[in-house]
Amino acid sequence: MMFDKNEIVSALKQQYEKGDYSKCESSIFLLAVMINTENADEKLYNHELKRILFQTNFVKNPMGGKYKKKDYESIVNILRNVYRLALAINNPDCDTSQLMRKDVVINEGIIKDLVDMIAYTECIYSINKVNTERMDTSTVFQQSFAKQIIAILMYYQDKVRLLKKGYLKNLNKQCVTGMELSVSNRPVEYFEGLKGSYLDNNELTLEGINQIVLYLFYLNKDTLPEVFEEDIYTEPLLPYENVDFEKYLYIAFQRHLISSVEEGIRYGYFSLALKDKNDRGIKRYVFDFEDESKSLARRVGILRREYRVRSNTIINPDNVLACTISSKYRPELANEILALQRKKGYLINIEDFHPQKDIFDKAYCGAAIKNNIVNTLTKKYYLGLEVGGIKIKDYLIAYGYLCTLSEVVYEVTLKNIDEERQETFFGELAIVRIAYLVDELSRLYEYERAYSEKLIGAFIFHAKNKHDEDIFADPLVQISKTQVVLSYALLDQVNLDRPIERLFSRYKKDVSEVGKAFEKDFLKTLSGGYSDMFSLKQKFSDNFAVNNNKIKYLAFDGKEIEFDIVSKLDDYLILTELKAVMASYDLDDLENRKQNVKKAVKQLHRRKESVKRDWDTFKNMVSINLPDIPYDDNHIILVACTDSFDYTPLKSDDVYITDDSTYLKYFANPFVESIIWGDKETEISRKNLWKNGHPDAEEFKEYLEKPSTTKLYEDFIEKQYIPVPCMDKNDVEIHCVDLILQEDPIGAQMKQQVAKNKINPNDPCPCGSGKKYKHCCKKR
Repeated sequence: MMFDKNEIVSALKQQYEKGDYSKCESSIFLLAVMINTENADEKLYNHELKRILFQTNFVKNPMGGKYKKKDYESIVNILRNVYRLALAINNPDCDTSQLMRKDVVINEGIIKDLVDMIAYTECIYSINKVNTERMDTSTVFQQSFAKQIIAILMYYQDKVRLLKKGYLKNLNKQCVTGMELSVSNRPVEYFEGLKGSYLDNNELTLEGINQIVLYLFYLNKDTLPEVFEEDIYTEPLLPYENVDFEKYLYIAFQRHLISSVEEGIRYGYFSLALKDKNDRGIKRYVFDFEDESKSLARRVGILRREYRVRSNTIINPDNVLACTISSKYRPELANEILALQRKKGYLINIEDFHPQKDIFDKAYCGAAIKNNIVNTLTKKYYLGLEVGGIKIKDYLIAYGYLCTLSEVVYEVTLKNIDEERQETFFGELAIVRIAYLVDELSRLYEYERAYSEKLIGAFIFHAKNKHDEDIFADPLVQISKTQVVLSYALLDQVNLDRPIERLFSRYKKDVSEVGKAFEKDFLKTLSGGYSDMFSLKQKFSDNFAVNNNKIKYLAFDGKEIEFDIVSKLDDYLILTELKAVMASYDLDDLENRKQNVKKAVKQLHRRKESVKRDWDTFKNMVSINLPDIPYDDNHIILVACTDSFDYTPLKSDDVYITDDSTYLKYFANPFVESIIWGDKETEISRKNLWKNGHPDAEEFKEYLEKPSTTKLYEDFIEKQYIPVPCMDKNDVEIHCVDLILQEDPIGAQMKQQVAKNKINPNDPCPCGSGKKYKHCCKKR
């Protein structure tokens, strides 16, 4: 009888629900044998058993609210018994002839998967159990919901204030690249000797706070008062010089790091490298990369996005003007709010604050910088859409309004607190009625009130505690059914791409049209020749041609086929499949969107086959000259190209995976520019990616494997093992691998250029023109 994998998994779930665990073991073993048969080459095995059991949620997340001790014991025992059976099959001294043929050997990768799933369940369950017990018994967690929420948000607000102050003091005024924030050169609070970046440390604090907020809302979402009226000044919960509060934060940091490890194992980024006991007898688990290349691509992608945003912020002269105007008018509005305060150092009252629109618009200039970045870097298609009854352009205006209001409150903060009296730090926050925010947004921007309510609601972390809410995208945290906490720090940290993406996901918005716009823009750039920053004139290479015809026909397999981008480089054919993919901020989104990449790989192989078998049809439909006989396998280059940095530079089944920025750089702007800082003048040096002055197929393939767009970051990344805080003997010890940026790659590049001797005026120009430097780029 033939079995289907899906049928086995379906039966497995039913067997587990009925408590028939012996049948569960049989089903998993049968699944393992089927996968074993399909993977004769052990080197090609790609953890399919683990993928199936995680993706179908048979091996559940031990941190889930409904996960019980019974689940832990049952799943671990089932996996252990299957593991023992697999070892017995491979042991020549064990007689398993009644089960399997003697010549069958279970793939070591399958056995490793079973070990990983057992270790994952043991490790995550054990530490989560202890962590949850600490949360429930913490003296801080015994405080009221309101006191905890206000204390934790005040702590973060004040931490950002102090970090901002310190960062501005230590900033190198001579050279600001924007990447200083990402370099791991600051001590980490929870582990002596470990260093993180300004952003990493700030994000760890924020992630810990997010864990606390999620937990507090989980416990209190049904009992929030209609209006916040609690006296938080009687026996206030103060964060500094408070050992219990420090433990409270450690619990939160630990919880976040456990969640990160769980997610990394579940989605195939981490794998067990070591399980033993340390010198104190505490169980130790060390997790390494399952596939370092995809983790590196992910890390570099994050850094590339960060630099893209910050460099645009720094180099845009309009931003300097906006900051100047905003900083002039914010204090004026802050003085209006100060006049409304009953007592210095208390929660800020803005209920009677109704600013003049012209003054508020000038203060809004600072918040508009973020909106300008989104308008510059986000695809215009997304910005023109309406999602869930909200126009994205109005969503950005609402964010700018909230951000400006919080910046004015921050101005009040700087005058409102006493550094010697910790209780005055409550004056860094405002408790605001949701109705006030709605009414003011309507008044200032002439929106219908119902529409303003929808816009403001999109930024609220609701008491309903929806599964996809977090303070990264929902920075207005409810303190009662009718009020939220307004915090500059929470609003400022919002990366607008993330909540916009969340809107699309939440309302299941169809964005298929963006793929057509992506293809149109890509083709236009690729067909338009090449240029560089020194010349506006487009040039064309004789050995490179791009098809501009639509190619769609009935293929060899009787099914319709359509090609995205077809080009010819020397005696090579390049087939490129484009996939529009939103940026991913979570591993589950990253892996879900990777399905588009996998689809592109399959499509490219089918198109390659069609090129060989339907050559005459294909050749007659393209706009470029092709030979009479089809290209062989070795002269067809397959490229899956996305609009996301997260998958560059990976390779799958002979298909290069890259992003449009990297791909187009090789053909449309094949120069790597770097700044040379001299004693008397600053110059720009260029390196041509084309070694022979024109594109080359073999060179292009090498470039796709090691592109200049990622190498700059890879050179300064180091692999380290990050410990999860281990508070006492009840914990297990976890060390998980990570990729750390050791030095500012942009700044390092500048230092290298400074160290080099300048180009002699009579030397050949590095642009490859053949002229002397003094007669070419030096003049420009």
